[in-house]
Order: sequence, then structure tokens, then C-alpha cells
Amino acid sequence: MKDMAIVTPSYRPDLEGFRRLHQSVLDCTDETVMHHVIVPGIDAELFRETGPPRLTVWTYQEVMPPGLVATDRLASRMGRVPGLPSSMNCAAVERRRPWRPVRGWVLQQLVKMGLTHRVDARLLLNIDSDAVLVRPVTTRDFVREGVVRLYGVEEAITPAMKRHYRWCQVAHELLGLPWTGRPSYPDHVGGVVSWDAELLRQCLARVELVTGQPWAVAASRHLQFSEDILYGTYVRHFGSERDTSFQRDHTRCHSYWSPTPMDRDDAAAFVDGFEDHHLAVHIQSNSDTDAAVEARVLDQLKGMALQ
Repeated sequence: MKDMAIVTPSYRPDLEGFRRLHQSVLDCTDETVMHHVIVPGIDAELFRETGPPRLTVWTYQEVMPPGLVATDRLASRMGRVPGLPSSMNCAAVERRRPWRPVRGWVLQQLVKMGLTHRVDARLLLNIDSDAVLVRPVTTRDFVREGVVRLYGVEEAITPAMKRHYRWCQVAHELLGLPWTGRPSYPDHVGGVVSWDAELLRQCLARVELVTGQPWAVAASRHLQFSEDILYGTYVRHFGSERDTSFQRDHTRCHSYWSPTPMDRDDAAAFVDGFEDHHLAVHIQSNSDTDAAVEARVLDQLKGMALQ
């Protein structure tokens, strides 16, 4: 069994960002670390052109969890229809109940979790395709005395964060936990997140036990779902004291989450916020930040990382 595998869901619009990420994986990890990317079948050949060194390209069809069928060709055609609302996004369907369709952002999370049954590694390191590694990354960064690091910020999610709060509620429902609507819940979402593969498999088995359905089918029936919240909630409630002994509240990825483009002031503040524990940088692709601004920021941070 490998110590660590890097997992990234992606698709055609993020190809250039993914290539940048993969090059940083080659630069910042040792030769035993494989990078696994999961993409729609119609995009697979494009991603394979990135090159073979330590890269495995999986299609949705290859890792699709039981009960679901990928419809990426239909999704591609629908994406080209002018004025079609995002609610009509159809990335997959449930075999026995094809309506409502599974949205693309939900399917990316499901196939990422499903890869735990295909990849032989103790540690799954999830990295978004719009992130880039800027410092050396080793298993020691995410495993201490055999325990995989759990990222969690206490009392970070409040009812005002409606989507995040709903993610917490869905996780409780899928895991059979009572939902009391507390004033706050922990946040486990980040641009770089580590999972213990065995704990993840136990988490998915728990969902099936509670719902009586294949785990992916149960999760796909929710429009609002977060794989990181589901995993983190499971470990906190069902993991042992040892499993939670390496919980930390600081992310190893310095992220820009704003949906608006990064301007000069934003860029300066972002650079100032870069800290020694950050191994990666993540500027959210849907922020539409100008490529020149992003490149300049990354160059600055890479230089700081080398100091």
C-alpha cells in the first residue's frame, strides 16, 4: 500500500490550471506519490496529454459509484445552450429514478469519495485543480504516529452561512445523527484536505447502513452536499479518540475564496496573509481573477516559500 495519493476532480475548462497543479506535484512530492485526476469521459484524452509521469486519469464512468450513471455528453451539450439555467445541469442520473439529475458539483464530490475503493493508499490528499503546491509535501505533513490529519475549525459555520449550514444538516442526516440546529458547527472544507482512506470507507458504509441505499445515491439526492463536511462529521462522531488526536484548525492551503476578481489591494492582502505552514496556494477559478494578476501573486508566493 502506498503512503499517500493525491486526488483531483477536474474538467475541460480547468485544464490549464490542472496542468499547473500537476507540474507542482512533480516538483514538490517524491516519486512514490501518484496524482489521480477524475474527469468526464469526453475530457479524458485532453488530460492524458498532460503526460504520464505519476499521473493517472480516471473517467467518471470508471469510478462511478453503484446506482448512478454518468451523462457527461448530455451535460456538455446542455452547457452550450444559451440561457439554460444552472439548475438544469445534468452530470449523472440515478439508475432507478433518473429525475432529478445529479448536478456536476455534486458528482465531482461523489467520484472523489468513490476513488477510495480504487486507489491503494492510506492517505488521500484532495487538492483542487485551481490550487498549486509551493513547498515540498510529504506524508509527515499529514500523518502523525499513524493518525491522518483532520482539518477542522470549531464554531466556524453559523446559520448565516446558509449553504454551509445546510451541508452540516445533510451530513447529520446521512450519518443518522440527530439535528438540533445548534448556533455553530465545525468547518472541514479547504483547498487541500487529507482523508484517512479506511475511515472514509467506514463513513460511506455508515451512510448505507443509515439510509438503506448505495451511499452515492443517498448523497446525490441532496442538491446541497459537502464531501469534506460529511467526512469530518463522521470522524468527529464515530472515530476513536486516537482518530481525532491530530485535528488542526489551520489549513495547509492559502486560499482566496471570494467570487469576485482579485484586485491590487486584494492581491497585496493575500500575499501578506501567506504563512509558514502553507504548502499550497489556491485562487478560486470562478473568481475570474485576471491571469496576469494570478501569475504575479503566485510568483511572489513561490519566492517567499523558497526563503
